[in-house]
Amino acid sequence: MFKFILLGIVQGITEFFPVSSSGHLVILQNLLGISKDVVFLDVILHLGTVCALLVFFGKDILILFSKFVTAIYDILFRGKLFYIWRYDDKVRLCVYIGVVSAITGFIAVWKKDFFESQFESVNTVLVSMFIMSYILFSTKGLDSGQRYLRHLTIKDAVFLGLIQAIAIIPGISRSGITIALLLFFNMDKESAFRFSFLAAIPVILGAFILKLQDTHGTAQGLPFLYLSSGFIFSFLSGLVALYFLSFILRRKRGFYKFSYYCFLFGIIILILKIFHVL
Repeated sequence: MFKFILLGIVQGITEFFPVSSSGHLVILQNLLGISKDVVFLDVILHLGTVCALLVFFGKDILILFSKFVTAIYDILFRGKLFYIWRYDDKVRLCVYIGVVSAITGFIAVWKKDFFESQFESVNTVLVSMFIMSYILFSTKGLDSGQRYLRHLTIKDAVFLGLIQAIAIIPGISRSGITIALLLFFNMDKESAFRFSFLAAIPVILGAFILKLQDTHGTAQGLPFLYLSSGFIFSFLSGLVALYFLSFILRRKRGFYKFSYYCFLFGIIILILKIFHVL
């Protein structure tokens, strides 16, 4: 059961910290000798982080959903399309989240075979971790930007959708690369954090549903106690990671320090490869 608890903790923390959950799980599953065919375990671990995301952003989700439904009514029955688009920043945020999700989803389906093949390669994780280290370190000199959620544009959404698709590659952190992009676009760190994760919710939910379909409704002989422990620790560690990352960004410092971890993790992978452990 220890393996499942460990995988749950790693999944929860690395899913939201800018250090790549997929990269860590590829390496950890290799070291622990856990078969990559255990799809149901992967689904359960991702369910834990999905639940953590929904709990953390529950209030935002409810507000955006109610605003979107109200806007649909006003557009259809009151002809207020241009007024809403100009003055309701939350409705625009919903549209931008849809744009991000559509672009990422299209690329993920279009290049599905390519992305899946990368999960078999430790070398991909190795190179990606060094790339992430460089990207995160590049945010060191960035002060808190002057753009907030109300200042988002369609250009921000398009670029975020494209860059989020790249993060499907194991070793490339979705949260790390998207938050970094928004910081480069002069966004406030708190706004970058919220938009990055709100835009990720549809994509993460979609990936979860696709993985669930791959299980064909079977737990593949895994004990319920093991699966539930993986889920619980994935959920709890995911919540902790979200609160901690939010705290770091609110303090307006320290985000770039995750680059040190990515670089160190890359070095560890390299050493393990040299000694044929991986």
